Amino acid sequence: MSNIREPLYGTAAAAIRDQLRENTDLEVAIRVAQKMLAAYGDSSTFGEHGYAHAHGALSESLRILLRALDAEQGGGQ
Repeated sequence: MSNIREPLYGTAAAAIRDQLRENTDLEVAIRVAQKMLAAYGDSSTFGEHGYAHAHGALSESLRILLRALDAEQGGGQ
């Protein structure tokens, strides 16, 4: 008896292909963190409102990253 399996075709093959192409939580979190750092990494031109906005965005991107790494602690600071 042979261990060779028949290749997948049609919708079954497409479903597996799509699953393999899906981004992991970590990949998404890394992209979010990179975008937030690019947008808010240089605070030299921020006013008071800019600092508050940047802090919120960077905090949220860190939460997303920690959640993807399964390292998020329960809501406290």
